Amino acid sequence: MRALLLALSLVVSPIALAVEAGGAMPAVTARELGDSAHPLAFGELRGNVVYVDFWASWCVPCRQSMPTLDMLYKKYQQRGFRVVGVNKDVAREDAQRFLKRVPVTFALVADADDKVARAFDVQAMPSGYLVDRKGIVRYVHHGFTASTGVTLNTEIEALLKDGS
Repeated sequence: MRALLLALSLVVSPIALAVEAGGAMPAVTARELGDSAHPLAFGELRGNVVYVDFWASWCVPCRQSMPTLDMLYKKYQQRGFRVVGVNKDVAREDAQRFLKRVPVTFALVADADDKVARAFDVQAMPSGYLVDRKGIVRYVHHGFTASTGVTLNTEIEALLKDGS
């Protein structure tokens, strides 16, 4: 009976490991979306307040979230705020076409193989994870509306003032 319970817990455990507020940001690495394709290690962002945003060219709310995130990045980057946009498109050309219409200045990585999305257990598009300076996820956002942008601005300000 114990062996059966242990086996069942191993099968169910990935569900229990979903990244939620209070959990650590996964220490994953992903390739930059641009031509250089350098790796970006999420663990190296520790010490900054970070927003990890999962987006795709086919995601309608992403058309609103991306300009808002870029505005927040430009507003707070000098105070230690970083944004990492994790693209979920299978074809890089789709992401590049989207970015020509909706350009951003923050870091972008590709995740066509879902490695990063699985590590964060992404359930909706867009999904965003606001992480404090110690690498702890403080807020999780699913979807995006104008009120999400206002809330996110308030949360970022609080984390930058907090120093955590």
